[in-house]
Amino acid sequence: MPPPPIPPGPASGPAAAGPNKLLIALIAVGGVLLLSIVAIVFLLIGQNSAGGGIGAQGDPTPVVTETPETPVAEPTEEPVDEEPETSGTGGGGGGQAPVDTTVRFTSFTYDAKVYCDPTGEAELKAQPKISWSSANAVKVYWTPSNREANAENGYRIPASGNQNDMSASKGPGERYEFPCNHRQTFDTTITLVGADGKKVSKTVTFTDANWGVGGDDDED
Repeated sequence: MPPPPIPPGPASGPAAAGPNKLLIALIAVGGVLLLSIVAIVFLLIGQNSAGGGIGAQGDPTPVVTETPETPVAEPTEEPVDEEPETSGTGGGGGGQAPVDTTVRFTSFTYDAKVYCDPTGEAELKAQPKISWSSANAVKVYWTPSNREANAENGYRIPASGNQNDMSASKGPGERYEFPCNHRQTFDTTITLVGADGKKVSKTVTFTDANWGVGGDDDED
């Protein structure tokens, strides 16, 4: 009779080693996953602990940032030029406006009406009220007419003045006045003369508001 079959022994070789390597790989992957889960849990616990600490202490104290004050420079007194500076080119931008050197009236005021005494018995005749001021005039004249005033037909007066200066220009004891009871109107012209010889004149006609009231007026 034949001998009984020999039972197979434990598996060996590549077939036996394959399951062992797979098991080791699964254990390694499981370990990595476990470590990751543990790390996530610790992270969440840390965040909750930080949030709880802030809530326990109340609202956070606002951080105030102090901005240093900017020092303000104190004003300093500087000398003020009496006359503005002019630019050298005249038409260039950025410079100050040139000084006006033209001869001109800066003011000229008067009352065109006078009130003569219609009886002609007043001690003094009515005096017209007039005043003026000028700029850049080297000579100023007035004349009792509507013509340009000059040294031949008029009197020298200041660059600024009034009717009292006109009286003084006629000499001691003389007076600038309206020819009452002789004329209804009276002209006065003031002429400015500049350094370059240019002239500017202004004329005013005064009128007697009482002309013809007394009946003794006569027209020259």
